[in-house]
This record gives sequence, C-alpha cells and structure tokens, in this order.
Amino acid sequence: MKFIQKEHGNGGKQTYELINGLFKPIFGSEILKRGDDSSIFDLASKKIGVTTDSFVVKPYFFKGGDIGKLSVCGTVNDLAVSGLVPKYITASFIIEEGFPIEDLQKIVRSMKEYADIAGVEIVAGDTKVVEKGSCDGIFINTTGFGVCEKEERLPSIEKIKGGQIVIVSGDIGRHGACIYSHSSELGVEEKIESDCAPLNRVINELLKNVEICYMKDLTRGGLATALNEIAQKASVDIYIEEDKVPVSNEVKALCDILGLDSYYLACEGRFVAVINKEDKQKTLEILKKYNKEACEIGWIEDTKEKRVYLKTSFGGTRILDMLYYEMLPRIC
Repeated sequence: MKFIQKEHGNGGKQTYELINGLFKPIFGSEILKRGDDSSIFDLASKKIGVTTDSFVVKPYFFKGGDIGKLSVCGTVNDLAVSGLVPKYITASFIIEEGFPIEDLQKIVRSMKEYADIAGVEIVAGDTKVVEKGSCDGIFINTTGFGVCEKEERLPSIEKIKGGQIVIVSGDIGRHGACIYSHSSELGVEEKIESDCAPLNRVINELLKNVEICYMKDLTRGGLATALNEIAQKASVDIYIEEDKVPVSNEVKALCDILGLDSYYLACEGRFVAVINKEDKQKTLEILKKYNKEACEIGWIEDTKEKRVYLKTSFGGTRILDMLYYEMLPRIC
C-alpha cells in the first residue's frame, strides 16, 4: 500500500489495519494501544478520560440532526461507553470560503442545544477558513474530556469471558441508512431519521445499577465491526442470533433495495454491551425505558478464534467479518 484509499476511512478492516499497522507502532503510547473509545489515564491522582474525533458528514443537515449535533453526541458517547462522566468539549471548525453564515449559526446552535442536553460545556475551539473547493463545506474536530466517578465501575475488555451475553441498546443501522436516503440520486421521498443522540444519561443509570463488563459505541462499520473489535481485543468468539437483532422495517427496505447489509450500517445513538447473565433483566429494564428495541442478541464463548459468528434465520452459521469495502458516503 503506497497511498491512502477512501476505504481507510470507513471504520472497517482497512481502518483497523491502518491504525494498528501505522499509527500505534509509531506513536508507541501504551494508553493508545488499548484501542478503546476513550483513553483513560491518571492525572493528579484522578482518572481522566479523553477522546478526539473529526466530523465530515455529507449532507451536513440530515433528518434527525446535523453535523453540529453529531459532533457533540459522537464525542459524548465515546466518553460514556468508556464509563466516564462527560464534562468538557473543545470544537475546531474548518470552513470553506462561501459557506452560508445562516447555516453556520444553525450548526453552532445545535451544538449548544445538545451540549446542554448532555450536560457538557464547550470550553475551547478554533476556526480556520480555507479556499473554496478545499473542504466541501464544513468539517468539525472535537476533543472531549470526562471523569471517572467510581473506578471499580469502569467497563474493561479484561472483564469479558465466556458465558456472558451481548445486548444492543436499540435498533441498528439508522444513521447510515439516513445518510444514504439523502442521496439525490436515490430519489427517496421519505427520509429515514437518524438515531443520533447522546447516550450518557442511559449509560450513567446502567453503571449505577448493574455491572457492565464492556461497552462499545456503534458508529462507522456498524454492529459487525464493533463486535469484531471486541472479539479481537478480548480473544473470544461472539455468537449473534440473526432473528434477535433489531432492525426497523424502513432500514430493512432500504437495504433490500440497494443491496446493503444492516450489520455494517452506522449508528450514532446506539451501543453494544457485554454483561453477566444475572444482570440481564435489570439491564434490559433500564434500557427499554429509553428504547423499546433494546434486547439480548448473542453470547460470548472462550474458544479464542477471535471471530464473530451469525446464527442465521435458516439454521446455519456464518462468519460476520469487519466491514472491508466502502459501502456508504461520508457518514460522520
């Protein structure tokens, strides 16, 4: 490989290979090598978490949100699934010359609205304007900071073991399907609404009431890629039952029309959790207060092949691999 390809940004196997084959070996940080959604470290005897992200979604206004809402929710969610309480966000803007001020105001107001909803404060930022044609409208980079309130409650990949169950917090694939439905070439009259939302409130309630062994935000690469990352890091196998994975009828219809796979469609308001069997009832009781589609979808086995298997509706079993190809336009 001599050049970066578009697929290196899809959140799937090529992204995984780029991060593990280039960034991690060169930077060398042991914290970075963990590969979690947020990096947690000690600072002045307290555990602090930090995450950073860039948002380049197209279109920057979509049904159920916009690039401003997405940037806040995405940052908050990465902190929350790591067991942290999100506190502060920085926001840097790269704006193309000629971008409408009215649109910028809408985006910034949206960021403020969802920062308030999530209980975080935007405390620093930067703005750069580039020549027309250089950045396709607007790009936003964020850094989020969170604190650990109870260290013993922090989810950890080391807590994963055979016999545990896998739960998803709601129906999958909505954000990816939403962005695809906005394509002018597709001609879909009724747009699919994104699931973009902050998750810290529901996660905070979970952490106070049950032991969450591990969580992962479902973004680029969707459910399949997130589960593969967990299987790789925990050295376990994960089995998922196709009939149990919640997918809305409108997302299914779009996938059928376009030949897409809902397991690889992005979410921006969903997470997957690994829990002990005895915590299942309480976990689902809490999750269903926020999303009635939350459910158990599979289990963990200690066979150490580091694979994800899908038990199909027809009684067979197939490997559910990471996303390998570029399936969508820019989604986040």
